[in-house]
Amino acid sequence: MALNINGTTGISGVDGSVSAPAVTGTDSNTGITFPSADTIKFSTGGVERMQISNSGVSGTGVSNGKILEVHHVSSTTHQDVTSSSYVDLTNLSITLTPAATSKCFVLLVVNGYFEHQNTFFGTNKIQILRDSTEIALGMRGIRLDNSMSINYLQTQSTISSAILDTHGKDGSTSVTYKARGLTNHGHMYVNTSYNTQSSITVYEVAPN
Repeated sequence: MALNINGTTGISGVDGSVSAPAVTGTDSNTGITFPSADTIKFSTGGVERMQISNSGVSGTGVSNGKILEVHHVSSTTHQDVTSSSYVDLTNLSITLTPAATSKCFVLLVVNGYFEHQNTFFGTNKIQILRDSTEIALGMRGIRLDNSMSINYLQTQSTISSAILDTHGKDGSTSVTYKARGLTNHGHMYVNTSYNTQSSITVYEVAPN
């Protein structure tokens, strides 16, 4: 859709293609209404379906979700996780007080590598928590399927996880999103000496 309200309006994909000057009135063939120089309405069967104006787009089936705010933290801190139970990942936590009707899109990126000694199979896991509840899980692993003895397995790769979360808060209480990780064997190194960084970002999204 191409729109120039101050001059000629070109609209495609709505019962064909329409070109019209920015005037008032309704086109009887298309149901497109020009109530003013800065507003256009689309109707079918006498029912308004969509309106375009300087303030945005509205109407049946139109999604108006918007990003209300963005919270972001990153960490270059090197952390060696050796636990087979979840532990907090350093500096990867965000606390905010979201609106009651919003949702939160949470993106977690953990850089680093893992090292497993004298085993043919290793797994690292990271989780995103809303307060104390797990809402997302990411994993990386390696398996060597042969009968040779080995000293260690080492893999360098990013673990990431993302989720659009319904936080359930009432607009006056806070929520904390944070990252935790574990390894089934050996080491999960978060960040390295090569200036890598890990991060967690929370986008608060308005309802549709």
